[in-house]
Amino acid sequence: MAFLKYLVPTLAVAGLAAAQDGPCKGTKTVQNQGDATALASCSTISGDLVVASQAANVLALDGIKRITGSLACEGARNLSSLTADQLETIGDTFKLSGLTLLNTLQFDSLTDVGSIDFEALSQLQQLSFKKGIAKAKKVRITNTYLTSLTGIDLKTVGDMDISNNPRLTQVNVDEIVNITGLVSFSANNPDLKITFPKLENAKNMTFRNASEVELPSLNTTDGLLGFYSNYFSTFVAANLTSTGGLVFADNAKLTNISLPALQTVKGVFQIANNTALKSVDGFPKLKSITGALDFSGNFSKVDLPSLKEVRGGFNMQSSGTLDCDAFSKLRGNVIEGSYICRSGVSDPQSGGGSPTSGGSKPTKKAGAGAVNPPAIMSLMALLGGILHFTL
Repeated sequence: MAFLKYLVPTLAVAGLAAAQDGPCKGTKTVQNQGDATALASCSTISGDLVVASQAANVLALDGIKRITGSLACEGARNLSSLTADQLETIGDTFKLSGLTLLNTLQFDSLTDVGSIDFEALSQLQQLSFKKGIAKAKKVRITNTYLTSLTGIDLKTVGDMDISNNPRLTQVNVDEIVNITGLVSFSANNPDLKITFPKLENAKNMTFRNASEVELPSLNTTDGLLGFYSNYFSTFVAANLTSTGGLVFADNAKLTNISLPALQTVKGVFQIANNTALKSVDGFPKLKSITGALDFSGNFSKVDLPSLKEVRGGFNMQSSGTLDCDAFSKLRGNVIEGSYICRSGVSDPQSGGGSPTSGGSKPTKKAGAGAVNPPAIMSLMALLGGILHFTL
């Protein structure tokens, strides 16, 4: 009897532990529809849900409303359809990778995820997220067959990487007001138009290979705002007052840049190899550049009427006819670092160089007086390249 006195409570505790580690808690792996059906009574999965690489054909995750951890499916090459009609929340990452036959992705109730990570979905043309995903800390969508991101209706986001989606022509970022991380668009369809109508504040943003970028409400960026190899002819950001680094590079069709409210660039300000850009005069209120100024191209006019401070080096080189006199007067006063201004050079160089780079010394007409740049100028191009690559 004494033995039973202690045995009964022990069994009760063991039963409670078993219940806590039951079918709705911990990492759950689904290999087929039978496994998924066994989880249908779990309104909440307290842990991760993993769809195994053996999963094939059609898989429906019915009954589940919440996953506290991640929902992941990697390498299930024979899976053609993944649905979860009642799932509302994924606490961590929603990860899909290497699903080469997946053509249906339907999550009608999903609105909140920790992050989205979709990669190598070569047959997926559209997302069926009926209510729309409004919140995600990170979004990464790369190497898919998607034509739009309809269904990802973000109001807030941290990092966003949308790249190598050759059919993507539309993104839905209409409701985003603040971006707290890194945003990068690159190598999508050449006709991709990107508009952030409500975006006011951002951290780092880079745009590549887009036909249009509109940021009408943007007021500040803390880090780099970069435009590389895009196809638009005009860029306007009417309300931008302050940014970190600012770069326009290799935008072959760019003829006009207008940032009428910009006052401060807290980093390198670079305009390089935009072959159609003949005039740089869209910065009437720009007062301070805390990094270096680095302009190179074939422009014939540069007008910065309010400029009061360039803390780094100054490099301006053009194959066009450029008057350097106005800038030479700013040396040692407004321009605190090294100074290069060259007109009519055959090969304008970004990032400065020695006075004899390009084969000839600058002439008096070219507003010469160039000196060997200090380390910041020689490293400037490298820094821009690193930022370009990492972002």
